[in-house]
Amino acid sequence: MDLKKSYNYCIKLLSIKDRTSYEIIKKLKQKNCTKEIIEETLAKLMDYGYINDAKYIENWVRDKSKQPGMSKRKIYYKLMQKGFKKDLLDSIFEEINIDDYDTALACGEKKLKSLKGDIGAIKNKLYAYLLSKGYERDICNKVIRALLDEDETYL
Repeated sequence: MDLKKSYNYCIKLLSIKDRTSYEIIKKLKQKNCTKEIIEETLAKLMDYGYINDAKYIENWVRDKSKQPGMSKRKIYYKLMQKGFKKDLLDSIFEEINIDDYDTALACGEKKLKSLKGDIGAIKNKLYAYLLSKGYERDICNKVIRALLDEDETYL
């Protein structure tokens, strides 16, 4: 595949949805493009502003941070799975303010409806569930106290 075909292929991919530079590289490798073609295509896409990993991360974080069950930690690791480098993520996450409490509360409220048993079992299940979603221990405790109207700390 030559430069023009690889560039047009990437434009087609980007017209469907935003993609990261990692995803573009992966797609071009699947098409058996040479390393030089991949680098030139990627540079051209970045020059024209079609690919901007920092902007992609900011948009993705803004969208996902509003969803119940998407803690700051979970968002971070999902982005790492998408192929972003740790230093890029760290620099962006320093600037972004995500309040995990609101999404944890919404997530806990939803989960609480499906839990059965005595209050101790419900607390344990809810705590384990929130931890599995990547929320910090203090946020889990705060959510459980808010949902179950308690004053004492759980753990």
